[in-house]
Amino acid sequence: MPRAGKEGVFLWCSATTAAAAAPWEEGILTQRIHFVGIKGAGMSALAQIAGKMARAVITGSDTEQVYFTDKLLQREGIEVRPFAPANVDEADIVVHSPAYGAEHPEIRRARTLGLPVYSYPEFLGRLMAEKNGICIAGTHGKTTTTAMIGKIMLDARLDPCLLVGSEVPCLSGNALVGAGDYFVIEACEYRRHFLNYAPLFLVITNIELDHPDYFHNIEDVTAAFAEFAGALPAAGGLIIWDEEPRRLDMRTPATVTTFGFGAGADVRAVNAEFSGGGSRCDVHVDGRPAGRLDLPLPGRHNILNALAAAALTMRLGVPPEQALAALTGFNGTKRRFETLGRRNGALVVDDYAHHPTEIRATLNAARLSYPRRRIRAVFQPHTYSRTRRLLPDFALSFSEADEVVLAEIFPSARESREEQQLSSRRLAELIADSGVRARYFPTLAEITAYLCRTLRSDDLVLTLGAGDVYRVAEDLLPAAGEPAAKAVSENR
Repeated sequence: MPRAGKEGVFLWCSATTAAAAAPWEEGILTQRIHFVGIKGAGMSALAQIAGKMARAVITGSDTEQVYFTDKLLQREGIEVRPFAPANVDEADIVVHSPAYGAEHPEIRRARTLGLPVYSYPEFLGRLMAEKNGICIAGTHGKTTTTAMIGKIMLDARLDPCLLVGSEVPCLSGNALVGAGDYFVIEACEYRRHFLNYAPLFLVITNIELDHPDYFHNIEDVTAAFAEFAGALPAAGGLIIWDEEPRRLDMRTPATVTTFGFGAGADVRAVNAEFSGGGSRCDVHVDGRPAGRLDLPLPGRHNILNALAAAALTMRLGVPPEQALAALTGFNGTKRRFETLGRRNGALVVDDYAHHPTEIRATLNAARLSYPRRRIRAVFQPHTYSRTRRLLPDFALSFSEADEVVLAEIFPSARESREEQQLSSRRLAELIADSGVRARYFPTLAEITAYLCRTLRSDDLVLTLGAGDVYRVAEDLLPAAGEPAAKAVSENR
């Protein structure tokens, strides 16, 4: 039950409150919600949405490092302060990033004051329950697929709420707050966070082991996804990749729709072509031609993302040809094969790929789209736990590169460099053993200097990783008089 808060405001104060219960009530005084770690990609989007859906005054705190989300929060008039316990003193509700636990000074202060404290997935689950939820889950492709769905729904005038884990140019940010019936979110499996959500529709792009610091093995990952899919209502829908090896483990009462390149897929791509940084194919739905997809993004993986988005929106009543037409105007998201510019003819591209499967897909897309360029992959492994667990797979994932340049491992906030006995130097040795030229440099500055010395006009320099390797690409193409905004890595 709600309790009376400060100044008579009623708050849903228990983290165990039923998912359908919102942390506010209609017609009460304006809520003041404080976000701890507000600059994270998901947190910043949630803050924007909560401010409008809950008619709340939003404040937030974070480090003073500049992120791409700073300008998005500033645009919405959301104040961001340095971390300090006093920040929560005037709040009615506190929401914190999963990167910060119970010992954070602001969270400790909130609990001392008796304020309701929610983690990001807990609060998002309660907010999403206000509408028909749509979750986009999977080890790879979540961000791009979520953004594509947002673009289709906007063009179809479905006016959704949407939360995506990156900046999306065609959506003018990382959040939408619409008056429509649907709330679309990118749903991460890490620590089973997505089990806080109760969607009507679920998209699963793929299932792999990506967080070995939490999941024991692929069976543990599969069990988490199966629990999520099994909770769907019979009136809902599961949209899943047809070639997913664990697809049949996703037992659900909901209607299942598959997408892919195979003959058995409900929504299928045929006659795929790749050139000039784009992808094209014919799309068949239930075995019948439904239209042509002309996507300004490279690679088979992006066609799969587009098929997933089209399949989901078709379930919402969007005609196939309208969904495909909307994707013609989709120009990608930040740090997903993002073309940053050229230097002396060389093309400089940045990508978030940090898992062997993502690296293979991204390099394959680069090779298909730019077959005459020398592909130079600059990779920064992300987290010691992932690098150690997947080391053999990483070593074999660069076959489409002409050269691989290794940066040192970028640790998670949960890891200590001093406690680790692994270096990217070892990965460079294993890549070289596989027959691909590989070099290791201890610092990003040394990588940039090396590239500048050896750059050719036919090069494609592709920075890869979830840490700060994007700085190499930015330093190759210096911005005029403006500090670079940091991308928000997954450990935030």
